[in-house]
Amino acid sequence: MTQTDDTATALRELTETFTANESVPAVLQRVCVWVVSLVPDATAASVTLIENGRPRTIATTDERIMDLDRAQYDADDGPCLHALRTVTTVRADAPEATRRWPEFADAAASAGIVTVLACALVLPDAGSTASSVDSVATMAGAVNVWSDRQGAFDPVEAALVTMFTGAVSAVVLTARRWERAAILAENLQTALTTRDVIATAKGIVMARREVDADEAFAWIIDVSQRTNRKIRDLAAVLVEDPTLVELA
Repeated sequence: MTQTDDTATALRELTETFTANESVPAVLQRVCVWVVSLVPDATAASVTLIENGRPRTIATTDERIMDLDRAQYDADDGPCLHALRTVTTVRADAPEATRRWPEFADAAASAGIVTVLACALVLPDAGSTASSVDSVATMAGAVNVWSDRQGAFDPVEAALVTMFTGAVSAVVLTARRWERAAILAENLQTALTTRDVIATAKGIVMARREVDADEAFAWIIDVSQRTNRKIRDLAAVLVEDPTLVELA
């Protein structure tokens, strides 16, 4: 089986085994493992994502790589950052890294890394259907492959990793959408629960103070302000112990 076949198999298995409750970091960790298994000279792999305008290492197969990533983030430059900013694939060995990114090169030498391959991970905005680079919005990054061997990552391997990275973007985007949907569902459930608790508390106040709905809610707001408690928290207390209405 060729590397191309292995790459196709990895993509198929990654897609087929993806589940709705799998987080983006979990997906990217599997991506790292797959990349190391696909590329013979790969010593380790990591993924950098830009979140809230800042780069962060989301997944890695080797904790030593964290130092290399931090060196790039601190210097605001390096092969991985250059790849994601230019939406390209960057291959650099030790001499080139020393010339272009001295801080990164020092960290790489300390970790025994002599070659790096960084492939841009292009993730369009979850609400966008466009595929052009111009549509790239809230999240982009790079898949980084590291080797302790000089001359690692020939053009064919670089092309395969680039292809794999490009296809992975769809899986990661799906995972991000599922995460957002889960958060939305949780927030909606919280809102519905809060509404019910407040409605119940309002009914208790109406009954015990013999007032209408508007007066009951105004009373709850007044007590909330006087006691510096959120309305939902006050409502929960009143539902748990209705006798507190007479004490407020």
